[in-house]
Amino acid sequence: MKLLLQGVEVTTSLSNSSIRNESRQIKIKPISLQPSGQPKSELEAASKQETLLQEIEQAQIQLEELKNQSQQLLEETEAEIESKKQAWETEKQTYIEAASKQGFSQGYTDGESKSLAKYKSDLEKANQIIDTARKDYQALIEDNVDTILEIALHTAEKITKQKIDEEPNSFLEIINAAIKELKDQSVISIYLHPNQYESVVQHKEELVTIIEKDAKLALYVTDEVEDYGCMIKHPFGQIDASVDTQLQEIRQILFEVSEENRQ
Repeated sequence: MKLLLQGVEVTTSLSNSSIRNESRQIKIKPISLQPSGQPKSELEAASKQETLLQEIEQAQIQLEELKNQSQQLLEETEAEIESKKQAWETEKQTYIEAASKQGFSQGYTDGESKSLAKYKSDLEKANQIIDTARKDYQALIEDNVDTILEIALHTAEKITKQKIDEEPNSFLEIINAAIKELKDQSVISIYLHPNQYESVVQHKEELVTIIEKDAKLALYVTDEVEDYGCMIKHPFGQIDASVDTQLQEIRQILFEVSEENRQ
């Protein structure tokens, strides 16, 4: 699990909600090996996830554009007010000479009030645009929390497997963690996919040091285990230490937390 935690940090921010921090222990559980292949439903789900991800990215871009437009509108409004003030100051002397003191004062006050009113109106309009865009964006996130989690976990899976390909020894850390839970067993048999078998068997002596002195450790290669898979058998059963299995454990916990937060 140390490898997975180093590879990816997934953070989901929900409006006006907080996910309670709870200490959870992820244990490796036995599961049945499933045949490889992607059903049509999975392909459709992947397509839906990709479409949603694009919508989220587009919403982020639009929100940023609205913020920029709002800032530009405020700057232009302030510049316009300043320009009118300067022009007013230039013409003020002419008004003083051409009108009575009372008439001038009234005219100056009216002009200043109109400029301030326009500035406030533009500012309020800009804030409304930003607020609406933010609400739409947050609604999109909240309505698709599960799909966003799936996208994040799918990304985590890609990064994890890519790291194993680049650093084969990192797969050994996963096996080490699993063996430590079974170190008191008399016989431990590890079944690996051909793609990972060679790199693991080179470190067999290191794995032997983890188990009891009189225990026996055997490594086998089999195509019945999926790529990045690791099935460990012992006299009382077996455990699945595959990367996909551990990611599934994380997926289950994240969805449980998400469901609790909705209640």
